[in-house]
Amino acid sequence: MATQIGLTTGEVIPLGEFTATQDQQGGWTATREYYMLASTFSSTTVSNQFKPGTFAIVADSTIPAIFNFLVVESRSVKYGEAGTCMVTVNYAGAAGAQYGEGNLSEGIEPTYRLEGRLQELELSRHPKWQALSEDEQYSLGNLLSDRVVYGIPEGETEKKIFWPQGNLFFDDEQVSSTDGVKFRDLIVAGVKTYFVPTITWTETTQGNEGMTSAQLNALGNISTPRGDPPDPSGSRNWMLTGASQEQRGELYQTTIEWSLSEREGWDEFLYDD
Repeated sequence: MATQIGLTTGEVIPLGEFTATQDQQGGWTATREYYMLASTFSSTTVSNQFKPGTFAIVADSTIPAIFNFLVVESRSVKYGEAGTCMVTVNYAGAAGAQYGEGNLSEGIEPTYRLEGRLQELELSRHPKWQALSEDEQYSLGNLLSDRVVYGIPEGETEKKIFWPQGNLFFDDEQVSSTDGVKFRDLIVAGVKTYFVPTITWTETTQGNEGMTSAQLNALGNISTPRGDPPDPSGSRNWMLTGASQEQRGELYQTTIEWSLSEREGWDEFLYDD
């Protein structure tokens, strides 16, 4: 039969050496186990000692003072025989802020990710559509929105774009260019959208402070990404389009996303702060 030899009420025994790990983004994590009587953990004093949000050096005085920034992130308890239990405590934190005056703090090494997706847009957004004459855009726009049809009107012998009500039709010259005719045929065949690639560049960092209001206010503005993103050709540029934050104890992980514009670039009148 198991006994409680070596344990007294209120005694907490740390197991193993304390080991902390720093990842590439600057954040620190550590896990340590503590052996004690179940009645000891049930006491308010010890239970609060390992409560999430408690600083590591308060929870465990044997942890080196250099890690005074670590905070209890989570804990789990496994009850054993003879009234004992094992408490596993996870610590997390960072030694400093990841940002200083809007820029990366010294020593912060973020991770970057490039991602490409396909976005579905209406045909009227296509650059070749934008190059059509106003008359062609008008006729094709009505066809795209199903306000008119393409067929043979009553009393006619050739296909035309026309209004079903009243049997009224447009002048053929309104859709006569090579690209206009191609768009017309695509719409008649049921094609109303096309896919355009969207490129995003994300920066992920960790530190002991969250995002500032200035950073959040920059969302939706034309912005040059940090790191080494692809250099866009022509008039393309970047916009700050995403910002997210996760917190584990006193460890904040922030992710900022920039999106590459289409060929014309993001409109400076609309998106330049």
